[in-house]
Amino acid sequence: MKQSRAVEIWVGLFMGIGIAALVVLAFYVGNLSSYNSVTGYRLEARFDEIGGLKPRAPVTIAGVQVGRVVAIHLDSQEYRAVVEMEIDPEKMPLQRLNEEGEPLIDEQGLRVMCDRNGEPPHCSTVLYEDASASILTAGMLGEQYMGLEPGGGALAFLYPGDEVRMTQSSIALEQVIGQFLFNQVDQE
Repeated sequence: MKQSRAVEIWVGLFMGIGIAALVVLAFYVGNLSSYNSVTGYRLEARFDEIGGLKPRAPVTIAGVQVGRVVAIHLDSQEYRAVVEMEIDPEKMPLQRLNEEGEPLIDEQGLRVMCDRNGEPPHCSTVLYEDASASILTAGMLGEQYMGLEPGGGALAFLYPGDEVRMTQSSIALEQVIGQFLFNQVDQE
């Protein structure tokens, strides 16, 4: 009798650990583990194809998460996907600009940053107007996220609420396979 009671306790303990592991895995796969409610400034980008990109997907620069996708909708004029991003000002702060639209530099040679409520035209993002946005895939599960490249060839910067104009849509695996097969048929 004591033997079966001990076995029941051990089975119950392992079941509890298993359920806890499944909950942690669900949060990780559902991308909820790093969710925070910090409000930031918004940017948007338009894509011909977004693949499996979903709200709450990470927005990264050089692999560092700087924000999240907050909304996706279809532009009824151009029939393109509009992706709205919210950028965390603590991870990518706004910079203070002078009257000519150039970043202010302090005595140490560093850019002067705005406070959290900086408003245009005195505060801009650190992204240039030629910044680009791409939809990328991470990991084996194929989680999609948005990658930003800051640009640098333009003279002006993007402001909160602006649109990132240079975009690269998601690559659909079905299209790549279809093109490969179509090219194989043409070569024969």
